[in-house]
Amino acid sequence: MKKRYFTSLVILCLLPLMSSCASNQDVQTLNYHVRSINKKLDDMKLNTVDQLQQRQADSSGLVEQIQNDLLALKSKLEENAHMNRMLQEQNKELQLAVHNLQTQQEEKMNSTIAELNSKITRQNETLTAIQQARVQDAERRSKTAAAAAAVAMQKAQAAKAARVSAASKAGSLAATTTTTASDIVRIHASSQKTVFKRAASTKATTTKSSSTARSTPKNTPTPVPTTAKPVEDHFSAAQQKYRNGDFRAAYTLFEKNASNRSNKDLSINSRYMMGECLYKQGEYDQAIIQYQQIISNYPGNPQAAKALLRQGESFEQLSDNETAKIIYKKLSRAYSNSSEAVTAKERLSAL
Repeated sequence: MKKRYFTSLVILCLLPLMSSCASNQDVQTLNYHVRSINKKLDDMKLNTVDQLQQRQADSSGLVEQIQNDLLALKSKLEENAHMNRMLQEQNKELQLAVHNLQTQQEEKMNSTIAELNSKITRQNETLTAIQQARVQDAERRSKTAAAAAAVAMQKAQAAKAARVSAASKAGSLAATTTTTASDIVRIHASSQKTVFKRAASTKATTTKSSSTARSTPKNTPTPVPTTAKPVEDHFSAAQQKYRNGDFRAAYTLFEKNASNRSNKDLSINSRYMMGECLYKQGEYDQAIIQYQQIISNYPGNPQAAKALLRQGESFEQLSDNETAKIIYKKLSRAYSNSSEAVTAKERLSAL
């Protein structure tokens, strides 16, 4: 506005000068141009101010929007920072919980392992004690059986001596018997008694008795042997009973052969078959003891290797694999060239 007033004032001051030099038409033309310039100035001023104000308003709106966006971003950043702090705290808590759980699990596992090791140690000690007790019991029973066999042999020898003594006494009594008025009794070693009737006269009786007394010492009567059934027949019958599955009857017949001392191989085979009968009946403890008699008394016999193998199998049937392993190792060492040793190694690898 001040610029406009200043322009008008200049024009008014120059107007007298111009009037003197120019015509009215020139003045009018000049006024028209001035008015046009003023209008353009007004329009320019108006348009420029409005645009500036509009731009300023737009800029203010953008600034406010940017500020709002910044506030929103700041809020989100603060929220994210808060969430991060919470997650970090939760992560620390989880790590601590996992560490504590891991520690507890390790302690529990170590305790369980220690307890299991303790149980295994106790079981091994128990198994060792059981094995030793079984071996000792087997040895004791073997010794008892051997002692009983010795006692039976002594009794048999004593009975045989008693029979021989009785026969000898009977022969002496027959030789020294004198004739009496009663019936004459002649005693022989066969324990048979012969009764003679009274003779017609005392003289004939005396003569007969005297001749008998003189002749008896020279011809001492001998015992008449009894015809016993051969032992081999018992063994064959026992084998037939065993093949038929009658193990109890077979055991009884084999037991009769086991006491035969005249045939050692037959006795050992019978004792081994006695163990087989017990094994087939599921009496594994008794079978182990029976096999032990062969192992202890006849270690050089081939049946000892078989008995040792069967003994290991009996311990397997009793679920005593540790003792079975010991038996198989012993068999592999003591009878390394036997077929039973090969079988023992196979059984040992299977265990």
